Amino acid sequence: MTKGLERILTLSFGATGNEANHLGVGWLADESGYRWMTGQASELWVENPGPGQDLILELDASVMVVPPVLTSQKMVVGVRNQGIAQIAMSRPGTLGFHVPAALIEKPGPVRLLFVHPDFRRPKDLNPDTNDDRELSFSLRELRLSRVSARERTGPGPELPLDQMMTRFESLGENCEFGLLQRRHGVEPLGLLRFSFIEMVHLVRGLRHGFPGLGDPGTTEVRVEGVDQEYVVRDTVYGMTYHTWQYRPSIALETVQKQQTMRLNFLKRKLMEDVAAAEKIFVVKRGETPLGPEEVLPLYAALNDLGQNWLLWVVLADETHPPGTVEILLPGLMRGYVDRFAPNNNAPDLSANAWTALCIAAWRAAGS
Repeated sequence: MTKGLERILTLSFGATGNEANHLGVGWLADESGYRWMTGQASELWVENPGPGQDLILELDASVMVVPPVLTSQKMVVGVRNQGIAQIAMSRPGTLGFHVPAALIEKPGPVRLLFVHPDFRRPKDLNPDTNDDRELSFSLRELRLSRVSARERTGPGPELPLDQMMTRFESLGENCEFGLLQRRHGVEPLGLLRFSFIEMVHLVRGLRHGFPGLGDPGTTEVRVEGVDQEYVVRDTVYGMTYHTWQYRPSIALETVQKQQTMRLNFLKRKLMEDVAAAEKIFVVKRGETPLGPEEVLPLYAALNDLGQNWLLWVVLADETHPPGTVEILLPGLMRGYVDRFAPNNNAPDLSANAWTALCIAAWRAAGS
């Protein structure tokens, strides 16, 4: 199987981890499964992976927050004294950062610096504790991957529009992209075509094959709305979706059985589609736009399994009109639409802009 990324380093943090020889200043003693960054900044040293290709740095991290006093903390990430990103984090998740090849071109070990100016002592935020450690972020795992070069084969083959639309697969937020496919007369099967899922759970599911999804004990079926529609919620990944089945036309027990079978089938299909690397996977978030630090872990998860393309969709701006795409990395495109459909009215989508975007993305990805 040809992959889009080559894993070159995995560090686990904590009492049974392998990170100790890589640590510089700014770390506390290891704990069970994680280690805290402390004070203003923390440094970590890695072997130089060699010149010529970009890297993806991923951090499985948590952050010390005490709402409402401290709801998030900032982190600035640097490589060899050059900043590459600044983010704010409010809850556990996976962060991803692009390390340009130029920063590691010179020989010698590579210093990673994490600046976290919002560190606080728990005892200053909670009078019930005497913990005076200066806490910011904690790490469970760090992954460093090399972006594999790809041979460009030219524009994708011209296909009838309906056939082309089946070569895209939504990675979930609402029904918008699935309804676009329906407007073009196609109804492709997809686990997340009409489902909501948070990014942290999507990345975790892709990395591990969605264990637990479709188990009878984790698949809740509820009756909602005046039309008494059955709505499914998965308790492992927080996925929710409509069934378009209604009481009393069909019994709850029948729907429950159908949906557990459906979820098991579709999760296997999604993992097979990712391994086959024949589709363009689509991700967008309308109300809270995604940042690069959220998209890159998804890009990494897909490309750990195959040489996949991810289309990250955002709103158009002055320099990026609707329907255009730009290639950010091999296998990663950012595309632009004029607007997203309202969450409470997914059929109100900008069909022309979405269609133009899909055509441009298909051509940019090549055959």
